[in-house]
Amino acid sequence: MKAFWYNENRKNICGIRIREIRKQKKMTIQKLAILAELAGYEYITPNVITKAELGIRFIPDYEVNVFAELLDTTPEDLLQTKNK
Repeated sequence: MKAFWYNENRKNICGIRIREIRKQKKMTIQKLAILAELAGYEYITPNVITKAELGIRFIPDYEVNVFAELLDTTPEDLLQTKNK
């Protein structure tokens, strides 16, 4: 469905920031998934994180808040784009 594409090749705008912040914190995808499970978000699996970061998975608004919580940042930070 075309409505869920941010541009021609991404389904989200925050996946890039999720990856950047995760790497800045020297956190693996597996560790982020474990933190998600411990926080009660068991549906945030390594596969979900990988697809989100690659932009091949749509990220609903409530998950932006979840990723912000897990990465100790704000939803606004995750939604930043370099091309404004």
